Formats: sequence, structure tokens, C-alpha cells
Amino acid sequence: MLKISTRTVLGSVIAGLLIVGSGGVAAAAPAPAPAPVAPVQAPDAPGSGAVAPIAACMAPGDSIELRAGLGALLGTGSGAIAGLPVFFVGAIPFGIIGGVIGAMVGSTTYAQDAWRAPQGC
Repeated sequence: MLKISTRTVLGSVIAGLLIVGSGGVAAAAPAPAPAPVAPVQAPDAPGSGAVAPIAACMAPGDSIELRAGLGALLGTGSGAIAGLPVFFVGAIPFGIIGGVIGAMVGSTTYAQDAWRAPQGC
């Protein structure tokens, strides 16, 4: 009975991850060409209201650390859940592996978005 329930839980976790992963790939579409953007001048004085060039390209508060941290958090959680059927000892290595993979995915998505940002920002 334990063997059947272990396979059922592990199979459902893997199936869920495959569905989510393939849905993200299937929904991916090429980004439209960005509209030409006038160059932004560097601020003359602090508090002048001008936007710095790097901050104009990405969403406010978006950083590589934030995306890598969120990816690591999600990867650790899903890895730990996937490792639970291998007794409770399996949750630790699976969580570590999932966290590392999640951090890599999060930082890669930031790098791709920064690369796609308009070059004239």
C-alpha cells in the first residue's frame, strides 16, 4: 500500500510540474519589436525628476536578486515536496537541487528580459 501511494504522490507531483512547464513553453510567443525610444538624458542634479537610463528599461523594483530569490524559493518548495515520498530524508537534497535550479532559472529570465529591453533606454 505504501509503495502504491508513494508512486501516486510522486507521479502527481511530476505530472503537475510537467503541465506547468509545458504550458509556459507553449504560451511563449516572440516579443514584438520595441517602438523607438528617445534617449533619456542623465539627471543634472539629484532630485531633478529625470529617470536614470537603467531604471527606465525594467519594471520598478525588478532586480536579478529578486528573481533569483523567488526562483530559489519556488524551486526549494517544489523540490522538497517531490522528495517527500523518499522518506523525509529525500526532501532535503531535492529541496537543495530545486532551489539551485530555481535560482538559475530566475536569474536567466532577468538576463533575457534585460537583453530584450530597448537599447536606447
